[in-house]
Amino acid sequence: MDQSALTTHNDELKAFNDLAESFAKKELMGYVHDHEYPYAHDVTETIQTAKEAGLFGINLPLDWGGVGLDASTLAGIVHKISIIDAGMAGVLFTHAAALEIIAAAAESDTEHCRAIYETVSGPEGVPLAFQAYSSPAETEFPEVSGKGEHFLTGRLPLVVLGGMARYAVVAGTRQKTSGFSYYLIDLSTEGVTRSDPVLTLGFQACQAVDITLKDVPGLLIGGQGKGEVYFEKMQLRMSLAAVAISLGIMEGSFKEAFDYAAQRWQGGRNIVEWSAVRMKLAEMGIAIDVGRNCLAGICSEYDSALKDRSASAMAAAIHISELACSLASEGVQVLGGNGYMKDYGQEKRMRDARQARSLLGMNGLKKMNYIERIIEEARI
Repeated sequence: MDQSALTTHNDELKAFNDLAESFAKKELMGYVHDHEYPYAHDVTETIQTAKEAGLFGINLPLDWGGVGLDASTLAGIVHKISIIDAGMAGVLFTHAAALEIIAAAAESDTEHCRAIYETVSGPEGVPLAFQAYSSPAETEFPEVSGKGEHFLTGRLPLVVLGGMARYAVVAGTRQKTSGFSYYLIDLSTEGVTRSDPVLTLGFQACQAVDITLKDVPGLLIGGQGKGEVYFEKMQLRMSLAAVAISLGIMEGSFKEAFDYAAQRWQGGRNIVEWSAVRMKLAEMGIAIDVGRNCLAGICSEYDSALKDRSASAMAAAIHISELACSLASEGVQVLGGNGYMKDYGQEKRMRDARQARSLLGMNGLKKMNYIERIIEEARI
């Protein structure tokens, strides 16, 4: 990337980061718990505001009404939002992940994906639902039937945004073919049954549901049986956003803990003066610096178009998500008993940090896939 292009990219990145920060402070601050079960504040209104601000079109191509920017820009946006409410960042993440599946397919067959892009770029195509909390190895697939057409029958567990979205990107498989494929389905179609919202540990604003399909027509996304290829490409791009969400939770946890410690008076002084509290805050600050450097490093690799970025992106996503869980728990400890109360935001961050670990699959499975890649490279 030459200097002029780099300057333009940085200006765009800053502009969208400022937009995301402004949106979070205006639309989310004060409603963080209201966007969770039992949903005292209608989250669809906030989603509509985010839609009007263009936050759902970051990785949608320019030709289809989006902004057409890269994974680094998306990471910056969800990072700023996660500092205040990671649940809303999860909404943006899920929609973007579904778009990335379509984008991965369109790389080799744009014309085949044209009708799909036309659908998802319309007003009813936002947000898109997707099984963002699992990898294909962890979930079951509906069976696909029909010749020349595609009808899906079966169960789709924990479809994120499935409680509010019109369309969903889902995986399905045909018995006589190897591998799975992705399809776009209309959740308002006859044959679709949605459960009540599933109460997840964190990211409750996303309103995940279980869905049952019976002969529901789907639009094939890309090539038959190419689902795993598309998922791996999407996972690489979205790993940056996953790291950014965890980092935002970490920064929000530190700010909450520091502000509380600076105001809490006990033993004749503010507890921020206690050596044990200062040590906890220092450790939290160090962890945040590590997270920032990890995110900056993989964004730099991504922007420089290095040939193999998947290993470092996945390693960072695993490491920072676990670091966020530890740091969020430390934040609760600084607040003491108040850390478990909804009067403060830290108990939600602790739950959200654990939910963030499951983005695109549980960390245990990610680690197993990672070591298999290392072993394979060592053999070569």
